[in-house]
Amino acid sequence: MGQSPSWASSLCCRIWIFNVRRGLCAFIRTPLNLGLMVDCGSSDDFSPAEFCREYILPHLDKYKNHYLAQLIISHPHTDHFSDISNVFADRSPSLVPQLLTCPHDKQEAAAEERFDFTRLQIPDADEEAKALIEEYREAYKSRYLPLQTILFDSQRTVPNLEYGIYYLQPTTCAKLYPEDDLKYVNATSIVLFLRYGSNSILFPGDIPPEALEALLDEKQGSEKRYTRFDRKFATSSDWHEKTADQPSLKSVLGSHGLSILVAPHHGLESCYSPYLFKCMKNGKPRLVVISEKRHKTPRDGKVDFRYQSKDGANGLDVEIDGITERRFSVSTRNGHHILIEFGGTGRPRVYASTDPTCLV
Repeated sequence: MGQSPSWASSLCCRIWIFNVRRGLCAFIRTPLNLGLMVDCGSSDDFSPAEFCREYILPHLDKYKNHYLAQLIISHPHTDHFSDISNVFADRSPSLVPQLLTCPHDKQEAAAEERFDFTRLQIPDADEEAKALIEEYREAYKSRYLPLQTILFDSQRTVPNLEYGIYYLQPTTCAKLYPEDDLKYVNATSIVLFLRYGSNSILFPGDIPPEALEALLDEKQGSEKRYTRFDRKFATSSDWHEKTADQPSLKSVLGSHGLSILVAPHHGLESCYSPYLFKCMKNGKPRLVVISEKRHKTPRDGKVDFRYQSKDGANGLDVEIDGITERRFSVSTRNGHHILIEFGGTGRPRVYASTDPTCLV
């Protein structure tokens, strides 16, 4: 394994957002040295799963005998899980995720929880996409419900470290978008909020504005799970596995604001949500991160200009290839991988490099 990096024994929170050209893949190392992966997109020449297996996982602590505590796949569009075969490669079982959290159609689930795979709109000729969908469904076949967050049972404690997932039941998404299959699938996105002290980040997947507003307002069909990594909360609730009186997404955004917003749906204009900004303390994040989709046709849309100006963020210093710049947004475009460091106080530190090994 070699010498462990300094971050493996530190109280910092590290978040890598990888350049996968089209989709999304991020990895979170918590101050408890546990690992979470958010989506598992990949590119033709880069596998985040292989990279994490070599450079990150060996230095983490295990959660229930697994180095990867949780994989969250926000929704079943293939650009968000094209690396799934590498995540579940037939190696040591300790290297696959202990928790797999994703939209599903498990028959033992309540009907309102089941995702409608007939609405994926995969062309008959797209054998690669069909094979990926089968891998996705096979991955959760032997998994147990309900969808959940990590159960905190450590003797260590980190005050002000917490995270939650929020999502709409697929049947609620179907009512919002009875005809638009693309928006239906995007609306099922599992949204992740993580806070460490005064630093916070939101991963909203590809959720459309109408669905996000319903989730923020906790309309019927809204679900939430939440974990606080503090012993005084560890045995007092089932917040990690059942919707109850956990903090709402609107309340945590209103109380804590956002340091980093990962732009919904790769920053496209169609998913810009004024209501999300209205719900945030201070009205905007410090920085917007854009995992930028490659625009091959006019139908793919454009990145919303507001993310890239003072209208969309307060601004933060970002070190890009060794040069520090004041930015409102930073993107994976032009081959950049991104590292965000939360110290729990002060401003986050953000780095971007075309060489991911420079960020470990």
